[in-house]
Amino acid sequence: MLNTDAHSPKIAKKMTKEEFVRNNRGINDGMDLPPEFLEGIYDRIVASGFKVKEDEDVATSMSTDSEKSVHERYRAEAQQLMSTAQGLLKKAAEQSSDHFLISNKSEHVISMLEISWAPMLAAFSVVMEESTDNGLIAQCLKGMTGAITLLSIFRLHSQRDAFVSTLTQFTNLHGHTVREVRQKNLESIQAAIAIARNLGNFLGSSWGPVLRCFSELDRLQLAGSGSRLGNVFGGSESSGSHGSRREWFEDKDNRKELIEEANSLKLEEIDTAAIDRVFSSSARLSDEAIIDFVKHLVAVSHEEIESCPSAPRVYSMQKIVEITYFNMSRIRIVWSRIWSILGEHFQSVALAVNTELSMYVIDSMRQLALKFLEKDELTSFHFQRDFLKPFDFVIANSKTAEIRELVVRCLTQVVRSTARNIKSGWKIAFQVLNIAGRDESDTIVLLAFDLVRKVIHESFHQVTSDPAHGHLAYADCLNCLGVFAKNLRNKEVALEAVDLMCLCNKISLQALGEDLDHTLFTDSERHVRIWFPILTGLAGLSSDPRLDLRTRALDKLFETLMAYGPNFDKSLWGHVFHGVLFPMFDDVYHVDEVADTEWLETSFSAAMAQMTDVFVSCFEGASPLLQEFLKMLSLCIVQHNERLAEMGVNSIKRLLSEAGRQFSSEMWAITCGTVVQLFESAGPLREEELAGGSDMEERLRAVESRHRVRMLLFRLVQDLCYDFCDVLTEAQVLQLLNLLGSAQSNAMGLSGEGRERMGASQFLQWIYAESAEASRSELQFMIGAYQTAKGDSRYLETRLLERLLEVLREYSGLTSQDQRGKWEEEEAAGVTQGSRKEAEEVEAAPYREQIRWILAPTVIVILQGLAALDQQRFERLLPHIYPLLCALVEGNDGRVRSLLSNLFLLRVGPALRIMN
Repeated sequence: MLNTDAHSPKIAKKMTKEEFVRNNRGINDGMDLPPEFLEGIYDRIVASGFKVKEDEDVATSMSTDSEKSVHERYRAEAQQLMSTAQGLLKKAAEQSSDHFLISNKSEHVISMLEISWAPMLAAFSVVMEESTDNGLIAQCLKGMTGAITLLSIFRLHSQRDAFVSTLTQFTNLHGHTVREVRQKNLESIQAAIAIARNLGNFLGSSWGPVLRCFSELDRLQLAGSGSRLGNVFGGSESSGSHGSRREWFEDKDNRKELIEEANSLKLEEIDTAAIDRVFSSSARLSDEAIIDFVKHLVAVSHEEIESCPSAPRVYSMQKIVEITYFNMSRIRIVWSRIWSILGEHFQSVALAVNTELSMYVIDSMRQLALKFLEKDELTSFHFQRDFLKPFDFVIANSKTAEIRELVVRCLTQVVRSTARNIKSGWKIAFQVLNIAGRDESDTIVLLAFDLVRKVIHESFHQVTSDPAHGHLAYADCLNCLGVFAKNLRNKEVALEAVDLMCLCNKISLQALGEDLDHTLFTDSERHVRIWFPILTGLAGLSSDPRLDLRTRALDKLFETLMAYGPNFDKSLWGHVFHGVLFPMFDDVYHVDEVADTEWLETSFSAAMAQMTDVFVSCFEGASPLLQEFLKMLSLCIVQHNERLAEMGVNSIKRLLSEAGRQFSSEMWAITCGTVVQLFESAGPLREEELAGGSDMEERLRAVESRHRVRMLLFRLVQDLCYDFCDVLTEAQVLQLLNLLGSAQSNAMGLSGEGRERMGASQFLQWIYAESAEASRSELQFMIGAYQTAKGDSRYLETRLLERLLEVLREYSGLTSQDQRGKWEEEEAAGVTQGSRKEAEEVEAAPYREQIRWILAPTVIVILQGLAALDQQRFERLLPHIYPLLCALVEGNDGRVRSLLSNLFLLRVGPALRIMN
């Protein structure tokens, strides 16, 4: 600028020295050059300007010299100019006080690269695009490779990606248009391979275009080879004709095919072994670099498959399998990250529409699993579970039976070959078998069950031995067997599955290494893990629709409890009843809502009886659950199902007869309270219930049902009194006596209007039957209590005497009306007669024979009870009942007369001192 300004005649105003110095401030890396240096430059330029020696002569001679002379003079002048410039620079250096420094800081290089990368890329690209000079192309590729190296090392990711993308474009392996491959394209491919091998740790997202080049190179090399494409599924063999190749590449015309064939011949110069070494050396990539490499390889594989789903290419899929092998030895944290990417891709490809491709992927997974499971798994890790997860995903989501069968077959080989090393992998193995057990294909079900059977018989001790995963595998195995047991298509498999469940439990108990006869099982986590899977599994089969299967399951369940239950402590029994046994009988709570009553009618009785047996046999541990057990039995009794009620009563009787002598006073209080509640819940129908809108037959059935249940309860109380009167407290005895007295009065207390609604004949039979049964129960109870009473028994004696007189008078009155006067005389003498309504007696007159037949068993109970009393107690009662005993002689009932004769012989005679 200064030279032009100082020597051009067209510029009137010239630049001053001060303006020149001011214009050049800050050009020395932000600093100013010395003013003396700038002023010297100004003076020299203004004085002489920039000239080439003998400029005028050169200009004149150029018009006449030859072309050769012109070039020679040009080189001479250029040399002269260079010498002049060097001299000026040297002189300036000698005069300047500045020092040049060598920098070792990368930041300086980064700044230079950030400024210069775009011009360099543009320059290289233009030359590569337009030039055919091999030397220039080689220099450009060398420059691009060096730039990529520097940009990669200094982590300039965007700039690196731009260079790599440009380089791969010059390989001519991208795009939908087919162009002829030239030498510069081949050299670009070689450069891309070298970058992949040498800069793998730095490529990051640039792996994408590089791997796409490799994939496209493989396609082109195979396209013109005239042989079957070994990495394509779904195609046919190529004969080398254009028509055959069109089956592989749709929409390709003859010209494109010819170009591709020519390209494939040229691409044979590329050493594919170098590409293979890129994949085989992936094990040497850094932990972060391998993740980038895997991500982009998966992306390229996905593109290959999606490009033609009917005939997908699997070049990258094959490479994925290879790098999986090569990188298995990485530390597990890194491997886990790698497999999270690869596993998802395997799952996706295994569900492809192309069956050949799916089978190839599944078989590859099998081979990888065999390799992976050769290594032992670290404690508390679950890499095996993650590795095998694709098997689970595929069998759960595949709609093709052939693929699901292949999964089971592959898993079978993997498990049988590597069972000794499997730990967390058992979870996925059993999940796969669990799903297979529900399959609609019998072949798949049988294959899966065969594997389960072999695992249990050959390797189950290995399944449960691992301290970190053994308990989970044990539970998963039992859940799996439960699925097979519920398979409705094959009953033999289902029954065998139940037996195998028990075998698993036996093996797991043996693995404890303890003397089972002296082992106390508690609610500790270790013991709960053993017992709950087997018990809940068998209990879950109790509702199976097949009678033989649920019978087998119930038998095995209670056999197990009977065998090991005595060693359960109270806390464990609490878990067993609340978590296993009580839920089995949930239908009892909703018996009116259950549509399918087959279980109630077939298996319920056996289950209830077996459960009672278990409770009795293991009473020491199960005793804290007595109240809840009685509550469940009570629910059976109060239902409008006579069979349920009968089973409930029988179970209570069994419980009392077998374990009653072990009851504490608190347990007897619970038992007596339960009996009272049962009578309250199963009381006679109320007037408002009888007045309901239902028809007569329905109301009659309701009354009859209640009647039968109450009769069962009366017999329950009779047994209770007969067997345990001596262990009941006085308060409990009175509680039950009051209950029976109330039950008797309730039976007779329904109004005449209510009876008319129900029909007098049938209804009166039920009333008197209940009244008589209540009376028998009460009398039997009182006689037993009176006989065993140890303290003051006057209250009990008075009450017993009242009931004796009431029943005997009623029976005698039915036999001989002449006895009424004697009753009145006894009442005048102070003996209280039980209340009776005259109206009821008149109403009952037409049915005296039926009532006499009903009351006869009560009189028999009285006579038997009196005969069983000791002589002293009998003689205290005799003065009050003697006339009524004499009245019984007139009766026609042979049983009554026989017992009466025996009573006179054994008790009355000695009391009157007429016999010994």
